[in-house]
Formats: sequence, structure tokens, C-alpha cells
Amino acid sequence: MTNLSFSRRVLTALAANPVRLRVAFLALLALALAFASVKYAAKVSKPADTGEQSRSAFLRWRSMIRDVFTGTNIYVGKNEYPNPPVMALVLRPFAELPPVVGAMGWFYAKVLMAVLAAVWTFRLVSPRPGAPGPGQVPDGAKAAAVLLALPAVMGDLTHNNVNIFILFLVTGCLELYRTGRDVSAGVVLSLAVACKVMPVMLLAFFVWKRAGRVVGGCAAGLVLWLVVAPGCVFGFDRNAELLTDWYRLMVERPVLKGEVTSEHPNQSIVGFVYRLGTHSPSFVDYAQTPEGDVPVPAAYHNLVDIGRPAAWAVVRLATLGFAVAIMFLCRTPRAERQGWRFAAECGLIVMAMLLLSERTWKHHAVVLLIPAAALAVATAAGLPAGVPRFVVGTLVAAGLLMTVPGVFGTRAGDLALVYGTHTIAFVLLTAATAAVLVCGLQQRDRSGGAMPGEIST
Repeated sequence: MTNLSFSRRVLTALAANPVRLRVAFLALLALALAFASVKYAAKVSKPADTGEQSRSAFLRWRSMIRDVFTGTNIYVGKNEYPNPPVMALVLRPFAELPPVVGAMGWFYAKVLMAVLAAVWTFRLVSPRPGAPGPGQVPDGAKAAAVLLALPAVMGDLTHNNVNIFILFLVTGCLELYRTGRDVSAGVVLSLAVACKVMPVMLLAFFVWKRAGRVVGGCAAGLVLWLVVAPGCVFGFDRNAELLTDWYRLMVERPVLKGEVTSEHPNQSIVGFVYRLGTHSPSFVDYAQTPEGDVPVPAAYHNLVDIGRPAAWAVVRLATLGFAVAIMFLCRTPRAERQGWRFAAECGLIVMAMLLLSERTWKHHAVVLLIPAAALAVATAAGLPAGVPRFVVGTLVAAGLLMTVPGVFGTRAGDLALVYGTHTIAFVLLTAATAAVLVCGLQQRDRSGGAMPGEIST
């Protein structure tokens, strides 16, 4: 009873002083980042069983990044680098440093990127100047968005992949668009597309919005990042060879040849449908050969076997469904570049990026910061009764689905991924985002704004 009374006194005191509560929350985040930093430094300092320093994505890619500048084709044979040549240009300054120094440098650079991404996201969801209602995003909404994305952010930091970098570019694009710098927004978006491909869905969104200057900036940027910049470094003929081999590895094989990644870490609709709906492996081992590691099926968990052609048809139907939903729901006027409605539209695009990608690891969920912030702010936007409760319940359920299984150990966490706990969370968040966008259309209809089916200027 004494502890309960003490807890209530602490909570009451914090509620009465929002600044103190904000400082306490930020202090806890700082402690979590410091702990992750120390843990990661210990991890990368210890060599793997082979004697090489390869205990993170950055260190595994480091030798490939260095090799590509000495003439090696990192997209064929034993090397299968997953990103286009421009990503090697971005990471080269870190790859040229000693292994631990470079890894920690990339770690702290991504911490800064994550902070900036959060700042830009909260600006995106803040009400437009002169709009009715409070002028700032509530601290509770900010905390909810951060907490939902935090496991993926921490995972990407300790795995030291490039997903936070992509979040940084996507939110940077939206910040530039919010402030009217359309061409620059397009150029920044083009770098995200050139590095990771799936942000091309945001480009399609701007095409749908008829944001011509953004689209033009993105087209020019793609030439810059895919052809000009790497061509100047590697030579244009060699860059064309590298880019062609990357296309064969990461686009032709999964999209045209149907070589889908069905292993349990893949939380996209593609991985989910193939893993549980066809006789495709959920776990693989790797046999070491002179030509490289060859995947060998180790376990299956499919519930039915509808066949790969039928599974591909399901994926196409899901893609078509998203396209229809985006055309119907993304109807804010082109002049409206911030606020929860526009942010929710961007959030719907983010959910499409996660669900429709050929492969989506749980660390890719760092981009959930955008839809989570939009949903959290929307709960205080006067939505019809029941919708805020549904949104809050969805945020809580998604958070639990993405975090609780891992508490019970690696095996339990892996089995949860087999059955798509992250995929289910993404679907729930997509449904909640669609619900608030429908409510937004109804509010705009009642207030005499743009009707469904219109995109006014």
C-alpha cells in the first residue's frame, strides 16, 4: 500500500508539471540509448567465430563496401550486397575507418538522424497555422509514437543497418515539402528510392497529388544518385554493370522470377502468404560452398499449400487493394501539407511500404513513427465516438504484438515471426489509419471542404 501511494504521488506530481514529465521521459530515452551504445560497442569489439569482426550488418558489409572501390563486383558470386552502388558511396567514410570506430560512428550518426526524424514528424502532424484546435502536438501523442517505433529503432541501431537512414530521408522529404521546398523534397526522396527502392511508393503518392515539382526533383535526383554520382566514382560503364547486377539480384529474382524470401524474419504480406500458404521454408540453414553460402530449407510451418501462382495472385490483390484505398482516402487539398490528415495519408503510404515489400524485416518498422504520430494526434481531433478507442486499442495491440513475443526468448520470438506478429500489427495499423482518414473525409464534407473524389488546390 505504501508503494502504491508513493507511485500515485509521483504520477500526480509529474502530471502537475508537464515539463518535469517531459524531462523524465527524455532522460529514460537517453539512458536506453546509452545502454544500447555500450552493448553495441561490446558486440562489435568481439570477433565472430571465424575470427573476423562481423557482428552487425555494417561490419558484414564493410569489406564489400571497401572492395567495390578496388574493382570487385559485390553483387555476384559470394557477395550479394543488397543496396545499389550509391549506398556504398554514403557508407564509404565510415567503412574506411577502423572497424569498431566506423561501426560506432555510423551508430551515433543514426542516433542523430532518428532525433531529427522525430522532430520533423512532429512538425508534420502539428496543426496548420490558423487551424482550429491546439497549436502543438500533445506530449502524450509524441510519447506514443516514439514508444511504438522505439523497439525497431533500437533494433536497427544495434543491428546497425540503414533503415534509420531511410526514415531520415523520408521525413526530411516531408519536412521540405511541408515548408514549400518541393524540388529539394524530390531530390531527397530520390536518394531514399535509390538506396532502398520501396520509398518509390511515396513518389507515386506525389504523382497522385499532382505535385509536379516534387516529381520532377525526384526524377532529376534519380539520375544524379543512380547514374551521375556513382558514375563519376566508378566510371559510367562499370557503374552500369554494377547497377544491372544489383537489379538482377534484388528486383529480377524476387519480382520476375518469383524467388521470394519466405523465412520467418520476413514480415511483409509476400513473406507471410508464401510462408503460411505454400510449401516454402520458414527457417533455412546455410551450407558453405566455394561459391558462397547456399540456403538449405530447415523447417516448414505452412498451414495450407495453395501453390505459388495462387500466392502471387493474393499478393497482387493486396497491392491492388492498397492502390484503391490510397486513391479514395488520400484526398487532402494540395495546399494542405501538414496536420493529422495529411500525416495519416503519408502513414498509409508507409504501411504500404512495409506490407508490400518483397522483404520486410522487423527493423524496417522504424518508419512506423509517421503513422503512429498521425494516429495518436487523431485521437484528440473530434472523431466519432468509438474511433479514438479503436485507434488507441490498435496502437496498444500493435505494440504488444511487436514486443511481447521476444520477451520469452529467441525461439518464441522466431515462432511469433513465423506466424506474422509484425505483419498482423502492420495490418491493424493500416486499418486504423484508413478509419481516421475516412473520418477526416466526413469532417471535411460536413465543413464544406473538398469532397471525396476531389483534390482541390
